[in-house]
Amino acid sequence: MLVKQQRSNNIMPKPRYDEDKNETRHAAVDEDRCDEMSDKYGWPLKVTEATSGDLPIDCVFDGNCEFPLSRMELSQGDSDA
Repeated sequence: MLVKQQRSNNIMPKPRYDEDKNETRHAAVDEDRCDEMSDKYGWPLKVTEATSGDLPIDCVFDGNCEFPLSRMELSQGDSDA
């Protein structure tokens, strides 16, 4: 997937979901992991941004994209609804 990479100079991390822009950020070790998340969860990848954080890439997806609950979380009384 060809995605425009942008440089982010923010020191404070951005919120995961931005309601105003209707986009979600997830950190990754490289751009390939952004593509993997997009393919695995069906999230439309908008752009990748280099960061100065522990994980060097922010994957920016269209919409509110949250990981599904794990089996461990579901087994402790949470519902998937």
